[in-house]
Amino acid sequence: MKIRLKFYGVFRTAVRTNELLFEVGEAPTVRSLLMQLVSRKEFESLKQLLLQSGTSDPRANALIMISGREINTLSGLETVVTEKDEVAILPIAHGG
Repeated sequence: MKIRLKFYGVFRTAVRTNELLFEVGEAPTVRSLLMQLVSRKEFESLKQLLLQSGTSDPRANALIMISGREINTLSGLETVVTEKDEVAILPIAHGG
């Protein structure tokens, strides 16, 4: 299954693109999707920016949206992502 990921701010810089189709197994959760993504060598800089050290929780550093809805209004990191969804990852801190 391919999931459409959109990156903003420093995350876009880290992955060197604003959009990516990412191949995952069936019915991934937000947590498993992100762990699969940052486990790839080419996304090591994303891992450093996205995941909080010690807990590997991205929510301290990113606002994660599933098809326009923030994940904490759904099932948080356990929200199941489908092929129809678009996952947007936005930095919490940003400048003008």
